[in-house]
Amino acid sequence: MFVEARTRPALAEVCRRLELSDADAVLIRHHTNAVYAVGDVVVKIAPAEFGVERMSAVVAVVRWLVGQGFPTVGLSSRLPQPMLVGEHAVTVWQRLDPANDTPVTMAELGTLLRQLHALPAPPVSLPTLEPVDSIRRSVQRSTILTARDRDLLLKRLEPLAARWREMSFPRGASLIQSDPQTRNALRRFDGTPVLSDWDGAAVGPREWDLATVAVHCRRFTPPGPAAFSDFTATYGWDVTSWRGFEELCQLRELQMIATNARKSRPGTDAEAEVLRRIIALRRGDQEVVRWRIL
Repeated sequence: MFVEARTRPALAEVCRRLELSDADAVLIRHHTNAVYAVGDVVVKIAPAEFGVERMSAVVAVVRWLVGQGFPTVGLSSRLPQPMLVGEHAVTVWQRLDPANDTPVTMAELGTLLRQLHALPAPPVSLPTLEPVDSIRRSVQRSTILTARDRDLLLKRLEPLAARWREMSFPRGASLIQSDPQTRNALRRFDGTPVLSDWDGAAVGPREWDLATVAVHCRRFTPPGPAAFSDFTATYGWDVTSWRGFEELCQLRELQMIATNARKSRPGTDAEAEVLRRIIALRRGDQEVVRWRIL
């Protein structure tokens, strides 16, 4: 089970190598990864199933992005990257401003994604985006879903999977971040916005990143629906003009539900939120139901 009690020993070992005290570490987040801030670095501890090979690709992508001059969070130079500590792949990052007082705006996120999508293909072996397979795996591995829930999600997936296979993407494929959102953007201490969190880096249609931003605007407040126009203005293309937009958003939403169902443990607030989303899906709510951040 991926809980703080399992990641604290790995953190202690990394801090020992850095000559820092793990007693001073602050837990930032413990969901997809365990993320701790300590001193001038951020330590990111992956679940056991997210192996060193995959983290090596993430490290290679980030180093390539830095070499391209793309605004992103850099890796710490104080230790080799990535490290295997116990059963966990660990990376150590430069600590930046979390931008709590001046959050990265949707307009700034649009500029960051425009720059990312304009880059050439990186010389790194990356997975190809396969959301349909990802959704199926997550639904089957979840411990909080009932048989009825699984049946609902998989039946919902069937027509979207068929559409995914036949979609033609006008913007083409490139390196995608796969989960771009303002929560995955930080600021350098001079105020420059940067994109972070490259665990999902893949080769896929640029429209996937755009649909992800649209879903976050629809489902979460902030940013809220009105913010998507700010994003579109700086990105330079309105994805809502593409006829596959709505179905791609539905597929992305389904992936978000399934992924969080896989990550959530019974009896937690995360479980309650996932089940609330599924109830709304089962009811077929015509009005968009706001989601709570997980």
